Amino acid sequence: MTRAPRLLVALDGSALEGSSVHRMLAAACDGARDAGGQAEHVRAYGLSVKPCVACGPDATTGYCIFHDDMDRVYAMLERAHAVVVGSPIYFDTVSGPLKLLIDRCNCITPLVTLADGSQDCVPLWKRTRRAAFVTACSTDHRYDLAERSVRGFLKWVGARWEETLAWQHPDNEMASVPEVLLAQARHLGRRLVESEPHPADDKN
Repeated sequence: MTRAPRLLVALDGSALEGSSVHRMLAAACDGARDAGGQAEHVRAYGLSVKPCVACGPDATTGYCIFHDDMDRVYAMLERAHAVVVGSPIYFDTVSGPLKLLIDRCNCITPLVTLADGSQDCVPLWKRTRRAAFVTACSTDHRYDLAERSVRGFLKWVGARWEETLAWQHPDNEMASVPEVLLAQARHLGRRLVESEPHPADDKN
């Protein structure tokens, strides 16, 4: 039986098409396609997404009480074999539109009422997806705090962070990411798609 092509979903938090982050994500998508997989490059700035309103336990039987462009994002993430999140660093974290998307994924591990009446966050998806983070920022700034947020998000949507590609640069030039890093991003996309899913019972 022929296996369906594996899907890599690239969540792009860059405001500018053609930026360093955008180019690294595009390269990761190219690598996934080179490996026989599929790739979806989702630009957060192009989505119409309402902010999360913390609707509480047992809010809905679906993913979210709202229905907007996130419905398409949920469907892609559910089907994804791999997820790559990319963003420039804004005030030590990811960009606003990407953060809206991330917050709306709270419902992938929703707060629910259990049979004994207690409440807990229960994941809807097994944590089998492979994942990475790509970013660009000034050499004078750090990206580890943004990485921490992204890693928390990836865990919440059933993925495991594996590595970060960071372009720290002293200039203010758009798309200054070097070819060597684009090659690494292409290799990353290929590797993520070619690798087997993480075991469903992996607790790490």
